[in-house]
Amino acid sequence: MCGQGIPVRHACTLQRQCRRCCAIERTAALAIKPLSISQINSYIKRILMTDPILGNVTVTGEISNLVHHSSGHCYFALKDEKSRLSCFLSSDRVERLRYAISEGMQVVVSGNLSVYERGGTYSLNIRELDPAGEGALNQAFENLKKKMLDEGLFDVSRKKPLPSFPARIAIVTSPTGAAVRDIISTVQRRNPLVSIRIYPCLVQGTEAAPSIVQALSAANAHKSEIDLIILGRGGGSQEDLWPFNEESVVRAIAASELPVISAVGHETDTVISDYAADLRAATPTAAAEHAVTDLSVTIRFLKEISPGRLYETLSEKLMRNSDHLEQIKNSADIRILSFLEQAERRLELLALKYELSNPMNILKRGYSVIQTAEGAWVMRAADLSPGNRLTLLLKDGRVRCTVEEVEVLS
Repeated sequence: MCGQGIPVRHACTLQRQCRRCCAIERTAALAIKPLSISQINSYIKRILMTDPILGNVTVTGEISNLVHHSSGHCYFALKDEKSRLSCFLSSDRVERLRYAISEGMQVVVSGNLSVYERGGTYSLNIRELDPAGEGALNQAFENLKKKMLDEGLFDVSRKKPLPSFPARIAIVTSPTGAAVRDIISTVQRRNPLVSIRIYPCLVQGTEAAPSIVQALSAANAHKSEIDLIILGRGGGSQEDLWPFNEESVVRAIAASELPVISAVGHETDTVISDYAADLRAATPTAAAEHAVTDLSVTIRFLKEISPGRLYETLSEKLMRNSDHLEQIKNSADIRILSFLEQAERRLELLALKYELSNPMNILKRGYSVIQTAEGAWVMRAADLSPGNRLTLLLKDGRVRCTVEEVEVLS
């Protein structure tokens, strides 16, 4: 019993009713007093943020009106046959996406609803995004494949040749999987002289892509100590192999300074990394066979080459080189003779010009040259005056004279 003689359970009921009435009264009081737009939007935002369902909701729908902002953020709407929901994906979450998103893609997203107070609109702030079903995965695969193809990352001209006799091989894979055991056993069986260095990484899950990129980077950091890289893992589902379809991994393979053999999954599995690699192998075992020449085959080939055959091969090369040297010599002789002839003609022309410009040759033809007492050449009668002393240069001597009269012809 309570103090007023009311049973406890009834008293509790009355307290709840009283609190509900007070809440209604406060709401009514708020309704009577006009609110600003900012207050309304702020109030709605608080409701959405504190709602246990809307604070962490999972939604499925089709992406539409996708916009990639220059800031790195993504804006789009999720729609179904009846309605649509605005969505926001921050730049840091865009970078961590496992799949490239595109218009019309069916996805499953998780996040919280929030209100943009200035615009009075609400949207879903996305924390996680995944394709909905296998069809969406295939679409994401084709979208990224086309993007990389358009950038030229799969061009044959980019492919690096594999070394014929690699002595040092890097393996980028899980250190505990079946793939690494298959590669090592095959390499050692074919050529036990080849050294192997393992660069461990994750090959499955959300953290696999950055782990693979880091391992590839580490291998390239030791490029002077490595001849080629085998990137591999065993078989699995499309989701299991998805890290090898991620853009960061594809770009790391394309940027590798060392040749890369891609050996992901089984023979029927194909990942985008296969297109960027310098060689695609059906399995990790096949990758090792492509990479390493069987030592017994090499030894047998060397034994089959007789000294006579080696001599013939060297003789043929010497003959070819001798012919080539003779051609170079003849060509050089022709160029030298041509140069000398041209130089001789230029010299003759210069001699002729000098001969024509020599004033002594003019004197031989009956002309004379006049100099003043100071040695200046006299070119005009107007430059002279009676009494000037002159020197006349003739072909056989000099005559000194004095000007008596100057007559300038008009």
